[in-house]
Amino acid sequence: MPRETPALGRVFALVEGMSDVAEFPDVAVATSSILGVRAPLPQRSRLSTLVTDLLHPCHALRSCSILVKRKVESGTGRSRIGRQLQRLALACAAFTVASCIVAAPKVHADRVSVGVRATEQPVTIVIVTLDGVRWHEVFEGVDAKLAAEHDMPQSAVVSARELLPNLYAIIDSHGSALGAPGHGAAISASGPDFLSLPGYAEMLSGRSVTGCANNQCAGVAAHTIIEQLSSGAARPDADVAAVTSWGEIAKVTSYGSCRAAVSSGRHGGSNREIFGRDREGAELLSLAENAPRGLGDADFRPDALTADLGIHYLKTQAPRFLFLGLGEPDEFGHMNDYAGYLESLRRADARIAEIDAELQRLAASGTRTALFITADHGRADNFVDHGEKYPESARVWLVASGSALNARGFVVAPSERRLADLAPTMREIAHLPRDTDLAAGAPLVELLGTPL
Repeated sequence: MPRETPALGRVFALVEGMSDVAEFPDVAVATSSILGVRAPLPQRSRLSTLVTDLLHPCHALRSCSILVKRKVESGTGRSRIGRQLQRLALACAAFTVASCIVAAPKVHADRVSVGVRATEQPVTIVIVTLDGVRWHEVFEGVDAKLAAEHDMPQSAVVSARELLPNLYAIIDSHGSALGAPGHGAAISASGPDFLSLPGYAEMLSGRSVTGCANNQCAGVAAHTIIEQLSSGAARPDADVAAVTSWGEIAKVTSYGSCRAAVSSGRHGGSNREIFGRDREGAELLSLAENAPRGLGDADFRPDALTADLGIHYLKTQAPRFLFLGLGEPDEFGHMNDYAGYLESLRRADARIAEIDAELQRLAASGTRTALFITADHGRADNFVDHGEKYPESARVWLVASGSALNARGFVVAPSERRLADLAPTMREIAHLPRDTDLAAGAPLVELLGTPL
């Protein structure tokens, strides 16, 4: 008998609450939740087929599958006894599907999940983070006061559209922006210490409380979107990837062991050898390891090489999920180098255009796509700092696009948003079960364009 899990408990709760054949669709939803996908709501005439299809991969329990099929097809649902038999049959179906996932060897359970997912439209989700980039430059352009303080010429003071032309091409034509002044509520890191690792842990786990309180934390105490997507991936060692300039981010990509390909900094990350399976990927790994030291600590990889590897992986593997973390803006910020900070934004903007173009190509071939561009935290009014002492550094920004998102232009947030709302939004797009923890964020319905 399989051990009871929260997901299994929810299945039994749904089945227990059923009283009529009209509620059969709830069983499809419940069992599909265990499998990690959404099944279409079945018609009554298709119910026995649905149950049999769900149970078919569990060869060892074929006798139960036959029993369920017979009971559902028995046609006795009009009587009290018949309804009880149907409920029993459906409970057997739910329990058996759960048994296949929980009790079977992991590789067999994955086949069940992947087999159902294979019928879904492919999806590619990309997050690009620009570490420590303020909302001011994204929405208002170059800060004239800071430019003057850093002896920059008046000609350097340009609008946000001039500073980030590719980002605004996305917003104007096929994407949206959230958190802009005058357009609803802000989007912020939850804190209370507005630092990098807590921010990344929040956006990847989808929770405001993650167990990572500062940049010295050992890791994240909640499962991440990276883990969820890689656990049932059709290509478990290629479908999910994270490429970051700052090596410490690897600590918050997953709570436990994970099959995702992660390359953090010059040398860090689990399963990083996956990136080197083709010649160009191997060369990019080697270049990063041997490049002269520049910004950041000794293991910090230049953003140009990070972007090269991430974009190469996107184009050659079309993963379900890619996290690309660029870190140079924050390094220039801490150095109080405003001109360097602005140049790092321009370089990032050019790479974002490459990613957007590839996602549009994938969308044209039938892939559901989503691109999220944001920051892990903001900056203090003094530009150099951020953290608990500087509450203004909580505020961030978000630009999003893709065929899976319907919002366009500057979007009005219905309520204050958090970085913790990103992972729930991605779970909706990827048809993953929702996180019901009290610290979990909520999907950004204003981007999805459909009520939940």
